[in-house]
Amino acid sequence: MSFRYIYTPVIWPSVLIVLLLITLAIYSGRRRSVPGALPFMIACLFAAMWAIGSMMEYVAADLAAKIFWVKFQAAWQVPVATAVTCFVLEYTRPGRWLTPRNLALLSVPPFLIFLVILTDNRYHLAWRGFTFAESIQPQFSTVGWVAYAYTFGVLGIINLVAFGWLFLHSPQHRWPVVLMLVGQFGGRILYMMERTGLLHSILPIDLFGMAFEFLMYALALFGFRILDPIPLARQTTIEQLHAGMLVLDTQGKIVNLNPAASSILGAPANHLLGRPVQELLPTGIELAADLQVSGAEQFEINLPGPQRDGVGVRSEPRAYQLEVSSLNDWRGLVVGYLFLLHDVTAQKWVQAQLIEKQRALAIMTERERLARELHDDLGQVLAFISTQGHVVQELLDRGEVATAGSYVARLIEAADEADSDIRESILSLRSPFSSQGLIPALQDYLRHYEQRYGLRIEVLLPEHGLDWTLEPVAEVQVLRILQEGLANARKHSGAHCVQVAFTHLDGRIQIILRDDGQGFQPGKLQDDWPRGFGLQFMRERAEAIGGSLDVRSVPGEGTEIELVVLLKENHA
Repeated sequence: MSFRYIYTPVIWPSVLIVLLLITLAIYSGRRRSVPGALPFMIACLFAAMWAIGSMMEYVAADLAAKIFWVKFQAAWQVPVATAVTCFVLEYTRPGRWLTPRNLALLSVPPFLIFLVILTDNRYHLAWRGFTFAESIQPQFSTVGWVAYAYTFGVLGIINLVAFGWLFLHSPQHRWPVVLMLVGQFGGRILYMMERTGLLHSILPIDLFGMAFEFLMYALALFGFRILDPIPLARQTTIEQLHAGMLVLDTQGKIVNLNPAASSILGAPANHLLGRPVQELLPTGIELAADLQVSGAEQFEINLPGPQRDGVGVRSEPRAYQLEVSSLNDWRGLVVGYLFLLHDVTAQKWVQAQLIEKQRALAIMTERERLARELHDDLGQVLAFISTQGHVVQELLDRGEVATAGSYVARLIEAADEADSDIRESILSLRSPFSSQGLIPALQDYLRHYEQRYGLRIEVLLPEHGLDWTLEPVAEVQVLRILQEGLANARKHSGAHCVQVAFTHLDGRIQIILRDDGQGFQPGKLQDDWPRGFGLQFMRERAEAIGGSLDVRSVPGEGTEIELVVLLKENHA
């Protein structure tokens, strides 16, 4: 069989529609993991075959060729409609309605109709004949009318039922359903008008209707990305996220939030949308006034706990770590802000308990050490008093009262010094470390020290406050070093004023203790064993916590002790 063909510009709309359908098929194939994409790809390929038949009908130069291509188009019409129905079923309820059994049942009619069309030249079951006016018009036989009714009746009703069910049960699908209904009704109305002769045109109106229908399907399937697993996974993650998420516009008003944020803020989502964030968060006023964040910034805030028993009474306040990030478009312009609220109440409680235990252990260890030192010092004093007492007794027995008096004076001086040391050690042991931390404990200690000894003490802290943290053991050792330094200033230098200055360095804290006493020559500490012994203890304590101690002094110009200690790693 040989057919003649003549080029005509009228084929170009059909060519473009073929290219469009093949493009949609390729695009769908690459995203076949999306529910409904695979049957949609098959429908696009079937529709492209239909469009190829239409294109060939236009270039056919004889009647027999035109009739052949009309039959070729008809062979793909029921498969197209069936594939579209499979797409609708899979889109509506993925994995539920398009089961293997239903797919097999839906495949039977197009297969039978395809066989009828193939054998039509012999049995004439599909058409009784064809008429030619401005285009080929088929005259349906009984089977042809059954196929027509099945395509537009049975499959159309199945589509409508599926769309109606989806529209009622899934509000987020309503706009996609509307788009697909518009595409389906619009495309099929144009097809029927063109095939029944109600609409005459040299252009393929039926193909334009089909192209419009498939574009609406593609837009509903891929444009909204409702069934795409990646956005679905992200949406599910956001919905199940334990952290509260708030999305703000550039004015600081809430435009979206997840259930966790609604629970944290104690109000339904519809009552929170559109409200300024400063009405809901303690630091909201400052944040709303200065939301030009370059990256992510963190704040710690306290909010009332969730409601109890569904009534208006809120539980104890909870601590939250607030992360603020800017949302930028492709131009780098800020289009909104993201707030994440992480509940850190339990974490802070555990950290506080851990620090409390570490501090208690450090204090217990230090008290044991002080007890040993006190025992040794007291033992030396008692041994000295015993020895000197025997000497005094012998002098008195020999009648050397004047000489004995000088020894008694030394005994009294040693006893007074021992009493002062004991009281100072007791004051050190009574420092309220476990509940306050280094700086409050030091300030409390210095206040009592000034009252007892009349020594003026000044503490200099950083201008912007303290944003550093030491290990509990290091805090105890630093306090003991400063106590020993104060004791040296009081006992040996004759100081009237002592200054303690804190400076935050990179990953370290520098503490300098200065006095206005008489000073000494650091190289001759062997001549002043009590002071040298105390400084040796201070160095050992500094080395025990990974720090360093440096002593600078000039006779007549006072003494300066510099202590440098490493901060905790997570605060360095």
